Amino acid sequence: MLLGACGGDDDDAEADSSTTTTVSGATTTVAAPTTTTAPTTTTTLPPLDLVTEGATVVVANASNINGAAGRMTDALAIVGFTTGDPTNSSEGQLEITKIYYDPENENAQPVADSLREALGGGDIEVLVLVVPAPTENGEIGDATVLVAMGNDTADKSLDELQGRTAPADDTADEASSEESSAEESSAEESSSEASGDDATTEASSGEASTDG
Repeated sequence: MLLGACGGDDDDAEADSSTTTTVSGATTTVAAPTTTTAPTTTTTLPPLDLVTEGATVVVANASNINGAAGRMTDALAIVGFTTGDPTNSSEGQLEITKIYYDPENENAQPVADSLREALGGGDIEVLVLVVPAPTENGEIGDATVLVAMGNDTADKSLDELQGRTAPADDTADEASSEESSAEESSAEESSSEASGDDATTEASSGEASTDG
């Protein structure tokens, strides 16, 4: 009798010791990537007080960009300078722009000084025009001011040269940075989804083992 009682207790104990393990499925919430477009950098500066009348300006290309003298001529005409036909410089390629003026024209130097300001100043020199003029044919026609446009000013807007807008390369860098951030966010999202799939697979495997 005692042995029977003990045996029954053992059966109850074994029945009570069985447990069911439940593995919860992992839920992953992935936030949508946020892309912020940086505004173009602008600087508020007072307008330049330019002397644009009294002398005709010719732009001679001394840069490594074909056609840049014509585009600079158009830009100067828009802000009020009287311009002649663009030409090529005889000085070879210049890194820094030079501005020449004819001292026989009393308005030429003020216009030349204003041109220097319009082109951003800096290391640009204003010099007395030599004869023959440093152009491909040695002449500038009826003009009394010559801009030997170097690589520092070629194909740049006047606003950019004056520091009123960010350089084009900076804007491109900002766009590239934003694109890179978006790609990183997309990669993180894909990684999180993969982790969630792995967790779900593990949960399903655990439930199958428990049922068996």
